[in-house]
This record gives sequence, C-alpha cells and structure tokens, in this order.
Amino acid sequence: MIRKLFFSIVLYSIICTSCEKGRSSPNNDNNKNKLIKIEDVLSGDSLNLKAILTKVRGSVGKRGPGSKIIWSRKNDFGLGIYISANHVLGIEGWGKRTEEFVDLTTTNNGIFLTSKLPSITGSLEIGDTLVADFPFYHSNISISATNTTLAPEEDFYVGIVDNQKIKDGLFSIYPSMVQTQTPLSMYDPYNRTKENKTWDEAIPNEFAIIVGYPQDVGNYPNGAVLCSNILTDTDAEQAIKKLKDAGDIEGNISYKKDVEFFVHGRGIAGMSGGGVFNSQGQCLGIMVRASDTNGAPEIIRVIRISFIRNKLIQFYKSLPEISKSKLIPFLRGEIS
Repeated sequence: MIRKLFFSIVLYSIICTSCEKGRSSPNNDNNKNKLIKIEDVLSGDSLNLKAILTKVRGSVGKRGPGSKIIWSRKNDFGLGIYISANHVLGIEGWGKRTEEFVDLTTTNNGIFLTSKLPSITGSLEIGDTLVADFPFYHSNISISATNTTLAPEEDFYVGIVDNQKIKDGLFSIYPSMVQTQTPLSMYDPYNRTKENKTWDEAIPNEFAIIVGYPQDVGNYPNGAVLCSNILTDTDAEQAIKKLKDAGDIEGNISYKKDVEFFVHGRGIAGMSGGGVFNSQGQCLGIMVRASDTNGAPEIIRVIRISFIRNKLIQFYKSLPEISKSKLIPFLRGEIS
C-alpha cells in the first residue's frame, strides 16, 4: 500500500511538473513527431511521457481494423463509454443514416469479434481476450458518404463495453444483452476514466499524445504512441492549402475548427479511433484521418471530444421523455 501510494505521488508530481512548464513538451525532442512503440516508451528514459502513457494506455483498445478509446466509466452502471471512428465500425452496420441511438435494454447488437482492451493487469501484450462491444449512438451520416469519404464530423460513434469476455477462437460467439449489474473492470491505475473531468479542450501549441494500434503489428505489436503539438487554427488552414497543392486528399476537406483540430505527425492505418490526450491524461478527441502523400505536410485530423459531447447533448434534448430515460443511464455522468 505504501509503495503504491508513493508511486502515485511520483506520477502526480511528474505530470504537474510537465503542466507547470506549459504542458508542451513532456517528452524529449528525440521522440517528438515520431511514431514510437509503446514498449519503447515504457522502457525508455522519458519519465514524463512514460507517466502519461501509464495513465492512459489501458483506455485504448482495438476495434476491427482500427482502435477505440474508453472515454469514461461515469454512468449509472459504471460501464465503459467508448468512442471510435465510424469508418472503423463500417457505416453499413447502422440501421439508418439519420442520427440514432440503440435501445440496449431491448436490442442486443453486441459483438466480441475484433474487440479488445489491454488486460486489467496492465500487461504489455493486449492478448487474446475479446470484450463485449455494443455500438450505441451515431450522428447524421450523409446519404452519399462511404467509409472512405466520411467527413470528420460524421466519422465518430459512441459505444458501450461491459464485463463479458471470451477467448479469441475459431468460431463467432456473440455476447448476451449488455450486462449492467457489474461495473467494467479495466486497467486504469489512476482512475482516469472516473475523474471529475475526463476530457478537455485542445489548446493550440500544447502537447498531445496519440495512442492507437497500427495494423503493422510487425513493427508495433503492442500499439504505438505519437507525441506532438496541437496546431493553431491558422496553421491548420495553411496546412489545408499545402495539402491541396501537394495533391493530398485531405486538402479537399475543409478545416472546421469547432469539429476538429490538427496534430503534426504521421498516422498509419489502424490508429483511427485511437485516443488523443493532453499532458494530464484528459481525452481531447479521437484520430480519424491523416495525410499520406509524399511531400505533403504530415498532419493528423482529430475530432474534438467537446464536439462529440455537444452532439450527444443536443440529441438527448431532442428526444421524447421515454427515449431520454433509455439513453441517459449509459451517458449520465458525461452529458448531464
């Protein structure tokens, strides 16, 4: 107990020291803007970065060909509220394209396949245990949109994770109805997902850490970390022009400052839906798109958690009372 308390104090001190220095560089310059193996960070000499990664990495898991993040466990059941990218789930998986939520009290849309979280022990390897995953809410999706042409404001959804687990095997097995009796157990050594404020606004020029699971498991078998700074709105607008000049598809998608922010760096397939955090470990958003043209600026588009939260609040307020009563128990701690 004394040892655990001592380590908690050390972690808190490291993160606060980083904050006092402007929260802009909790890692050394050799790590900046580079995609790093999670194990290299945990065994490296950047104590600030290691401390932040320890705080957040249990929140980031796999979903299909991409990643997802447990945003919060602050709801009536203590289950995991997660966020991922719609193109990771596949928009054809929704019943309709207009904004909707799934009534999990009567509908079982759960899946085990491809859904993973780090072990509750905090072991480095994500392992072969599948966790039950229930897609829950999406905003409006354009009729013409495909999984590759989704606009950033359309490219997110919210889901629920409970405690149902199985070992990965040869046959598809589906979970039972979402289980609300037992709070989600996960690797969250400092209760990041239960803090008074689990999220924050992105602040230009300050530090951000992106955590996700690249499909390149040969080079990144246990996930990857990117450390960089958040671009200002002006820099993001200028990046769009440069991307267009370089022929990168991101140059054709307007920057919307209320929806997204940009981080400098190279994103690779599989990191979509991964979590973006500040130096205090608060969630800033999820990665959804990145440039990939030689000679183009290396940028990553991040949907703001504040935008996602506002969409949820607006949707909730638009519902009839009977629908509100079905949605709010799963989201109460974050939208009310």
